Amino acid sequence: MRPSFAYFRSSLHAPLLACVLFAAGCASLPPPTSELAAAQQALARAEAADADQYAADALMEARTSLQAAQAAMARGRSDQARAGALAASTAADQAWVRSGVARSRADFRQKQVEVARLRAQLQVDDGTAVADPLEFPVTDAPPEQRLQALDADIRLNPFAQYERLQARQAVAALATAARRDLPLVLAQATRRVEIAEQAARVEATRREIERLERERNDLLVEASRREADRARAEAERMRLQAQLQAEEAERLRAQAQQAEAALDGAQVEQQGKVDAAREKEAALARKEAELTAGGKLPAMHRDARGSVFTLPAEAFAGGKAQLTASAGASVKALAIYLAAIPGGAVQVLAYTDNRGKAAANQALTDKRAQLVRASLVAAGLPRSRVSAQGKGSSSPVADNGSAAGRAKNRRVDIVVSDNP
Repeated sequence: MRPSFAYFRSSLHAPLLACVLFAAGCASLPPPTSELAAAQQALARAEAADADQYAADALMEARTSLQAAQAAMARGRSDQARAGALAASTAADQAWVRSGVARSRADFRQKQVEVARLRAQLQVDDGTAVADPLEFPVTDAPPEQRLQALDADIRLNPFAQYERLQARQAVAALATAARRDLPLVLAQATRRVEIAEQAARVEATRREIERLERERNDLLVEASRREADRARAEAERMRLQAQLQAEEAERLRAQAQQAEAALDGAQVEQQGKVDAAREKEAALARKEAELTAGGKLPAMHRDARGSVFTLPAEAFAGGKAQLTASAGASVKALAIYLAAIPGGAVQVLAYTDNRGKAAANQALTDKRAQLVRASLVAAGLPRSRVSAQGKGSSSPVADNGSAAGRAKNRRVDIVVSDNP
C-alpha cells in the first residue's frame, strides 16, 4: 500500500491557509473557544497514541498550528484563532490515525503468526486466509469519489462514522468555496477523506485482531484438551499395566516369598507412576478449567476433611452476597475442574467475623454459601454433589481483634472430600 499522507508533506500549512480564508468571511462568529478545546483534545489523543514515534511530522504541524491559534486568540484575532484551531485538529487527527495504522498492522501480524503456529502445532487446516484491512486498495480519485467508494465498501462501511462525517463536511465546503480558495479547500477535503479511509481500515483491522485473539484462545483450549486426553490415555495404559503386573504377582506369590516381595516393590513403583500420571491429569484439568473460565482457581490447602479451596473476603462486595467478576470466574474454573476429575462430595461453608449481630452474620453467610453453590452448579457441577451451609462467625482462623484477622475470617471454604 502506498505511504499514508505522503501527498501532503510538501504542503503542511495548506489547510491552515484554507481555514484562514474561510474564517475571513465569518467575522460575526463567537470566539473560537470550542474549536481550541477540540484541537487540544485531538492533539492529546494523538500524543497518547504514540504519534511522536509514528507520525512526528503531522504531530509537529498540529502543535505549531495550535500554538499559532492560541497566540491569535490572545491578540483578539478570533478568525485566525479559529482557522489555526481547525488546522491543528486536522493535523492531530492525521497523526493519530497514522499511529493507529502502524500499531494495528504490527498487532495484526503478531496475531497471525501466533495463530499460524498453533494451527501448525495442532495440524489444523489453515482455511481461508484473511487479508489485513489496512492493505485494502485506495483509489486515486477526487475526494468526493473516494468518500463514495468508502461508503459503498461493505467491508468498511460500519466503521469510522465520525471521521466520515468530518470528511463529508470538508467535501461539502468545496461547493461554496471561492475560485481562488478552491485548491486549498480541495487539499483540506482530500486530507479529511484520507483520515476517514485510514480510520475505517484501522477499526476493521482491530475487529480482525479481536477475531484472531478469540481463535488463538480456542486453539489453546484445544491444545490443552488434547494434552489432557493423552494424559488420560497414559493413565489408563499404566492402570492396565499395573493390573497385569498384579495378576502376575499373585501367580508368582505361590512360588516363592522372595519373588512376591520383589513384585510388591515393582507394584509400589508402578503405582507411583500411576499417581504421577493422575497428578499430571489433574494439573492439565486445572489449566483447561482456568483457560475456559478466564480465571484462576481459588487458593487450596489440605486438611483432614480433604482439599479445601478458599474464597477470601475480597471475593464479595462488602456486606453483600454478590461475587466480584474475578471471583465469579474463579468459581466457574473450580466447577469445571472438579467436574473433570474424580472426587467426593463438595461442601460450601461460609464464614464471617464477629462484627455485627449474630443473626445478621448468620443470614449473610447463608446467602453467600447458597450463592457459591448455585454458581458451581451453573458451571456444570452436579447439584446432588454440592451442599452449602452458612457458619456465621464460628470457627475463626485468625484473631478478630485486628482488621487483618477479621479479613481472614470473612471467607468461604469449598471442601472437597477425597472419597468419591
